[in-house]
Amino acid sequence: MAENTNNMLLRVNNLVKHFPIRRGAMKRVVGQVRAVDGVSFHIRERETLGLVGESGCGKTTTGRSIMRAIEPTSGEVLYTKANGETINIPDMSKEDLRALRSELQMIFQDPYSSLNPRMTLLQIVGEPLTVNKMAQGRELEDRVADLLRVVGLRPEYMRRYPHAFSGGQRQRIGIARALALNPRFIVADEPVSALDVSIQAQVLNLLQDLRAEYGLTYLFVAHDLSVVQHISDRVAVMYVGKLVEMASTNDLYYTPLHPYTEALMSAVPKPDPRAARQRIVLEGEVADPANPPSGCYFHPRCRYATEQCRVEEPELLEARPEHYVKCHRANELTLRGVSG
Repeated sequence: MAENTNNMLLRVNNLVKHFPIRRGAMKRVVGQVRAVDGVSFHIRERETLGLVGESGCGKTTTGRSIMRAIEPTSGEVLYTKANGETINIPDMSKEDLRALRSELQMIFQDPYSSLNPRMTLLQIVGEPLTVNKMAQGRELEDRVADLLRVVGLRPEYMRRYPHAFSGGQRQRIGIARALALNPRFIVADEPVSALDVSIQAQVLNLLQDLRAEYGLTYLFVAHDLSVVQHISDRVAVMYVGKLVEMASTNDLYYTPLHPYTEALMSAVPKPDPRAARQRIVLEGEVADPANPPSGCYFHPRCRYATEQCRVEEPELLEARPEHYVKCHRANELTLRGVSG
């Protein structure tokens, strides 16, 4: 996949994460779940890349594999550090990875389970600073107070426990914790999916403001296409562990090239309730990542599929400038976007 390397912060090359299927008394491996199956993409500095797809497509596993919250099976995750050095995260020792954690952080999906109920805000937000021996005592309190102000919470809340806060406030606490070490790259794993719609907008605007103020770069994992459109510069679409399309947000939403993306865009709500909608309902079931079909994984559900699609897997190619698609018929089809 050809790419412009200007200001490149992260390059993911052929990332694979397979989970073994074990059966019997001896727990022998009888197969593999291909959760992430050869994913490649890049993210530029200060950019937000949205990663979308149906539940179970491998979005969260991709984000966690990049961070090495889970160990990838194979592939490269090339990260350009603040000093200009490029390193491959999967090859790093645990000691070197621990030193890199200040530059890489994660915001988790569930604001209720991601915060320790036995810790105060001072302990939760200050923990990264304490572990890395960057602040203690009065300095720690001042730093936590500043972080709480940044995310829109009052500093006097730092003595309280998570149960005293709403879901939106808890997610702000999680964001403050992620900001504690001044990171450059953040994986946001469905950070607003558990929140009410009105609160979602507040948290999304906060994330955008923080990106502008601190020069952050996001991998924004989500299944809500309206949310992704609002916050992302570019969007990548996953289906059964594979990347099927990636382009700028406008290109992907208004001129998609992959039939799966077209079906997703037909489900995006329109603000005008009187507007006619032509929803594309996909037939069949999502392919089994433990036993995927031959050829293109999407062909059993694709209304444009040909015999070539059934027997030959397409490559992810640049069909238009900065618009990548994994489809044999990408140059033949005229597909509808969100305005269609």
